[in-house]
Amino acid sequence: MIEGATVLERITVEDALRDGTAADGYRVGEVGVGVLGEKSLQDTPYSIESYSREFMDNIQARSLADATKNDASVGLMSDNLVTENNALAIRGLTPDGNTGRKIDGMNVRVRADDLPLEHFERVEVLKGASGFLYGFGAPGGIVDHVLKRPTDEPLRSLNAQVMDSGLALVHGDVGGRFGPDDAIGYRINLAHESGDTYVDGGTSRRISGSAAMDWRITPDLVWRADILAGEHIRNGGYWAVIPNADGVANNYALAAPLSPIDGSRRLAPTFSRYGSRHLSYGTDLSWQFATDWNLTLAHRVSDNGREYLLPGIFANTEGDYAMRFTNYSNRFESRHSQATLTGQWETGPVTHDLTFGAAYIWTESSWSEDAYYAGDFGSGNLADPVDFDNSFGGYVSFDEATTPYERTRRREVFVADTLHFGDRLDVILGLRHGSLQSDLSGYDESATTPTLAAVYRPVDGVSLYASYVEALEEGATAPITATNANEVFPPLVSKQYEIGVKAEGEDWSASVAAFRLQRGLTYTTDDNVFTQDGEALYQGVELSGKFSLTPQWFVGGSFMHLDATNEKTTDPSLEGKHIQGVARWQAAAYTEYRPFDLPLTLTASMRYLGERPVDANNNWHVDSVTLFDLGARYETEVNGHPVSLWLNVDNVADTAYWVTQPQSGYLRQGAPRTFKLGGRSLDLLATGMGLLVSVLSVTGAIIWWKKRKARRAR
Repeated sequence: MIEGATVLERITVEDALRDGTAADGYRVGEVGVGVLGEKSLQDTPYSIESYSREFMDNIQARSLADATKNDASVGLMSDNLVTENNALAIRGLTPDGNTGRKIDGMNVRVRADDLPLEHFERVEVLKGASGFLYGFGAPGGIVDHVLKRPTDEPLRSLNAQVMDSGLALVHGDVGGRFGPDDAIGYRINLAHESGDTYVDGGTSRRISGSAAMDWRITPDLVWRADILAGEHIRNGGYWAVIPNADGVANNYALAAPLSPIDGSRRLAPTFSRYGSRHLSYGTDLSWQFATDWNLTLAHRVSDNGREYLLPGIFANTEGDYAMRFTNYSNRFESRHSQATLTGQWETGPVTHDLTFGAAYIWTESSWSEDAYYAGDFGSGNLADPVDFDNSFGGYVSFDEATTPYERTRRREVFVADTLHFGDRLDVILGLRHGSLQSDLSGYDESATTPTLAAVYRPVDGVSLYASYVEALEEGATAPITATNANEVFPPLVSKQYEIGVKAEGEDWSASVAAFRLQRGLTYTTDDNVFTQDGEALYQGVELSGKFSLTPQWFVGGSFMHLDATNEKTTDPSLEGKHIQGVARWQAAAYTEYRPFDLPLTLTASMRYLGERPVDANNNWHVDSVTLFDLGARYETEVNGHPVSLWLNVDNVADTAYWVTQPQSGYLRQGAPRTFKLGGRSLDLLATGMGLLVSVLSVTGAIIWWKKRKARRAR
């Protein structure tokens, strides 16, 4: 009987309990798969990565750029401390601007990837085309932010973090349940950050808050509601370095890039300003009206904006530059309503997981057309940038973005059937039909996009899969810097094929995927005209793995080779050329080691990014770069209350490098070497306040030492 009992511990059950902790090797059991709901990652025929709360805490991730830097399928990005973070590339593609970001699977329209991470339990990235799973949109993947929800046990947490530049963060997190039978749950998070950034003379100020509640009306009927709000103001940044031959403003004819500049050097005037504002609230009602059937009604609203007083820096290889500022604001709004009916049905030996639903998504983008200012501010050399005076006198506020330039409505219905042929074979059939209407550009398109996938498990712990996805995407909009600014192009249909293998054991998991994606090509010509012409073809291979080699030693790694080329263009010089800003080779590795059973864990990571073409004709490239991080964490108890301390050193070698954007030759400085000291206490306010004082004191000493060293160097 004892041996029989051990047979019940099936790996699928263990998988479902994994929640991304260090003890689990940062593996998760289930992930969100759009309209298919929560599914086992092992049995999902798509490439999805989940960055858990504990993993983000242990690397002290302040932004999506930090959270994803150990994933080779996601390109290196700028973080949120200096300017907007809009260089996200998943398999070399940028997610759809209108529908590529989600909160709990529901749409949020944001301009950049700077939602405050403190309010999310995990971040999940679907790589490649989303198609049927999330609705119409560009095939650049989906970033789904899973909001922190009420806890069954009381939670009282205080976090503190300070960067060696003096940027300080305080974050409180409380949750629990109350009422008859603990029917009502709550979760409240507040975060405040301010101080100097790693850029000389740069500052950052950020505040955000979120609240989530649920009410278990009956065991089968649950209502949830949430709200997230925040604002972030940065000074001292710029939107791009544009490499040209003469260093003259408004010359967008790309040329050889100058050598990378240390990320701590400020290139823009101190008055430059980038502000972002976020507001999102949502609600859903879930009713399990029968044993195997559930109805969910959900609605989410988002209203986000940006204040943009930033320069473009036109520079040649000698560092001679001219600076042109733009001063305006944007507002981005979204409304998403969705009804989903899921259930299970058996027909003989086949079990069907059925999904039926309908969705409506409305998005609108506006700008301050009546308050748009641009001007050339002079020239100089980047060896000693000029701190120009602000001739604008101020900045354009969020509230002045009142002129819409894009308004789109998506009406969709969908149906899916996951057929289980015993325990070994699953087949997923899905169909989504909808219309894509633009009120301002006048197009009205409809399409039916299918998805087809299969998962075969030849032995326990191994899954072979294949999938096909189609997606209708909105046409591109020319950027504000192009001569045809805000021109909207017609919709496109993209297609993706993927095959892969996922395998796992008790202490490890690994996967390999090969993919091919075809979509419309967009680029900016040397005459600074934005166009949608030809086809972009993305073909590649991904490998990843997570291994707990011993109870003390964890190793994770990933690799991607990507062949992204221009095809079928009207410009013969572009045919077969590699797409701008995208590397062919990317690799990452992360390891943790706990010596001698001490409450101390040492960490290290490496990231490699291959060379990337700057111009569409591949005449010039940005060099490859390898970055290293080190860290340590210490876990103990004070008066019986858990306390964690973290120290992370990013870019240990202080390597200077350029960050690129997909389908663009524009550059940004990569972050320099930074020290982050942080800590967290649970359940005891006094311990938390003592922790906060300790973190601030140690970091203050580090800042004093760095400034003293800098004075001696001068």
